[in-house]
Amino acid sequence: MRRGHALLLAAAVGLAGVVPGAADAQDPARMQQQQMMRMQQQMQEMNRMMERVSGVQEQARQMEREMLRSMERLQQNQQLAQENAVQLRNQERLRNMAQSMTDGAGEMVRAMEQFRQMMGDPGAGWDPEMERQMEQLRQHWDDMAGQMEESLQIMERLRERLREYSPT
Repeated sequence: MRRGHALLLAAAVGLAGVVPGAADAQDPARMQQQQMMRMQQQMQEMNRMMERVSGVQEQARQMEREMLRSMERLQQNQQLAQENAVQLRNQERLRNMAQSMTDGAGEMVRAMEQFRQMMGDPGAGWDPEMERQMEQLRQHWDDMAGQMEESLQIMERLRERLREYSPT
């Protein structure tokens, strides 16, 4: 008799949904809802990351403009001394780096936009392995965005050092 009670209790607990996972595995609508929630969260994370990379792009563009102005000032001096010529070359190189960062960030934003559209495709129905790989790519891009931000900070310090050595 006790065994019968235990079986009834186990069945009641299972039917009440106390056992997580069992009901979820059999409820395709719930699984689809969870997948949609994960995809929405990933879309929000992509939007934040794209904003970060766009910020890097804008900062690099600003640095590029400032370097151009600084180079123009050096070129406008009556006579370019040897140290001004070296300064000018180094500023030109740093400006080229800033331009490359601007271009790279722009390309990265375009790739992320394509990825975001792919993630948001309601008819895609990605399998778990595809979702894992998409999350891995998103995380890789997040790491790259952080590295780009750090690179830009280093370039800014280099620009300040060049400015300190500028004889003008």
